[in-house]
Amino acid sequence: MGYHIIANFPSNRNYKGTLKVYDDSGKLIFGPKDALGRGSNDEANGKDHTNWKLQNADIPTGVANTVIHNVGGSVSSYGPHKRVWLNKAVSGNFLIAEKNGRSEIMIHSGDPATDTSLTWYPLRPTLGCIRLSNDDQKALIDVLVKNGGSGKITINEI
Repeated sequence: MGYHIIANFPSNRNYKGTLKVYDDSGKLIFGPKDALGRGSNDEANGKDHTNWKLQNADIPTGVANTVIHNVGGSVSSYGPHKRVWLNKAVSGNFLIAEKNGRSEIMIHSGDPATDTSLTWYPLRPTLGCIRLSNDDQKALIDVLVKNGGSGKITINEI
């Protein structure tokens, strides 16, 4: 028993994408839900969130194995629920990013954005992870637990 998360993001990560989950038989069991794969404008990256090879930048495309990770850190940043750790790259740009030192990529929630004029509202950028709303994160974890707690993710650019 397992799952397959599919995250589709536009090439311009200033816009939201979607996240869905399928069970081993290919049946849709979660989503589609709004998701944001935009990184931060980190000073170390020259304030360029688009270079997915760098820490804290946009989510890279590719495939990775996943496991559920415990709650921890700032509730404002990561949300009150467990997270999904994209803990082992399998292929694509995700593999290149991991070789460049990106190892803490997760799916998590956190406080919403407050500026309704932002293209990603109500989600907000992360330090290189995928963000869901707090409610969607709770529902995602419930679905993943029911389906074995470990699986894989495919991140696409559409």
